[in-house]
This record gives sequence, structure tokens and C-alpha cells, in this order.
Amino acid sequence: MTIISYLHQVFNEEKCRTYIHELRWKDRQLQCPHCQSTDVRNWGLYHRYPEFKRYMCKGCNKTFNDLTKTMLSGRKISLHALIMLTFLLCLSCSCRRIKRELGIHVKATYRWCWWLRNVAISYEVHRQLEGIVEADEIYQFVLWLSRRTQVTKVALKQEKKN
Repeated sequence: MTIISYLHQVFNEEKCRTYIHELRWKDRQLQCPHCQSTDVRNWGLYHRYPEFKRYMCKGCNKTFNDLTKTMLSGRKISLHALIMLTFLLCLSCSCRRIKRELGIHVKATYRWCWWLRNVAISYEVHRQLEGIVEADEIYQFVLWLSRRTQVTKVALKQEKKN
């Protein structure tokens, strides 16, 4: 049995749920994602995600859970499988290996890996660097290559017009 197979015991549903709750509310008080009111109370369990607590906002009378208005809301894969998939993807495991470990269909694995990669990239696109930034030769080469490609495209467009 491989080491990755033992991760199922480390990442159980309870730990995943606790991790998501702490990750979302660690630096701030529990608040409504709809109106940002901090006047909330427990409201049982949510029918779609029975593993999560349900909260009621006294300000707007809407209910929410830890996943409301996040990229994980509306998911159809279990939270345990999603966190395991993310962890294995960070370890550079292939989609077929992830499929074997989690028992998910290969098309669903490809789709979730593609979605996670795009979400990770979309969070980094608009981030601005501050202070002193160091770059190596590879960054300079990629920058040069992208500029060269753009110049080539412009030259091709001008040739087509002529």
C-alpha cells in the first residue's frame, strides 16, 4: 500500500469540515456573506450539505453555511474528495493517479483538476507585487519570448493587409 493511500485516514470528513470553517473565519468574526452582518445564530443543518452547520442572519433573515458564496458552493463532489484531490494535485500526481486513489471517474477527475488549476490562476492574475522583486533569466526569457510573439503577430497582420 502506498503512502498516498494512508492519506484517506488523515483527511476524514470531520477534519475537512473543521479545516474549511477555520480557513474561512480564522481572522474575523462569523458574519453573513449576504449582508456582512455579525448578528448571526445557529440554524440547524443545511439539507444539501448535512455535514455543515447552518446559520441564520438576523439582519437579512437569510441562511448560510461555511461554503456560501465561495468557490466550493454548489459542488457535487464530497468535501473529503475535493480536499484530497487538491492535495494530490499539489503533489503533482497525474489525473489517472488521482482517479485511482479517490475512486472518481476519470472524466470527473480531469474536469476537477482543470477547474482547480484555472481557479488558482485566476486568483494570481490581478495580484500586484510590492517592494523589491527579483527575477531570474527564465522570467526575462519568457518576457522576451512573449514580446517577440506579439511583434510577429503584428507583422503578420500588416503583411496580410498589404
